[in-house]
Amino acid sequence: SLGDPEFLQQLGDKAEESYWICAFCINQHGCICGSFGHEPPQGTQEHLNWDAARRDTVTKEIYPLCNCRQQKHYNDSVVECEVNKFDSVLAALSSIPGFGLVVAADLRFEVFTRAWCVAELVEADSLNMHQELILHDMGCLHTHGLSLTQLSVCSCEATHAEDKEEIIRKIGDTAEFDSRLQWLLFRSSGLLRSRQNSLVGQTAAVAKILKVQAAIHHDGHLGPSPASSRWFGSSRGSQGHC
Repeated sequence: SLGDPEFLQQLGDKAEESYWICAFCINQHGCICGSFGHEPPQGTQEHLNWDAARRDTVTKEIYPLCNCRQQKHYNDSVVECEVNKFDSVLAALSSIPGFGLVVAADLRFEVFTRAWCVAELVEADSLNMHQELILHDMGCLHTHGLSLTQLSVCSCEATHAEDKEEIIRKIGDTAEFDSRLQWLLFRSSGLLRSRQNSLVGQTAAVAKILKVQAAIHHDGHLGPSPASSRWFGSSRGSQGHC
């Protein structure tokens, strides 16, 4: 077997668990290794974000690009592309007993600003997959939690503009999607379910979070029922727009 025997013994049954991690399971040389994505117009906030993402956060130097010659496949190569099938992957994985989705949030909650990530959250929920939100600490929620109350897929980003366009097209009704997203985060059994008690008495931003939670708990029109149909892999996304 692989791994240090002593460490594996410490893990116990956990050592037998399997994880799908896109960074490892998807061939990065077949999609993103050779560029930083489309460069937005200079002087815009989008360009500032794009420039920051391509630099080392400590040295501020630009990351080196890969010079491999492997052919790249994007959304225009529907079959060969490895990054346009998250709905199919989730559907397949959801059939595995006990399989769940781990949402590892970064310090700035930037994971919730990525169109692919929020789409995965809602699709996994529609498949009744168990999801667990992992935070670095409660300080992250106190600092950035307010942004979750205003979260919308239309304000999310993607490395390639066509990726976001494809997601929006598949979603269809973005307002309904956003309601489902809020419901997923703030309902009594949602991603923030284990954080409620520790939030009480904290900052004004957290008070807003609790207010949204209370509204969703007591007002049915703020969120669909768990029995809602799948978002992706259906015909509902034919007229998606923001």
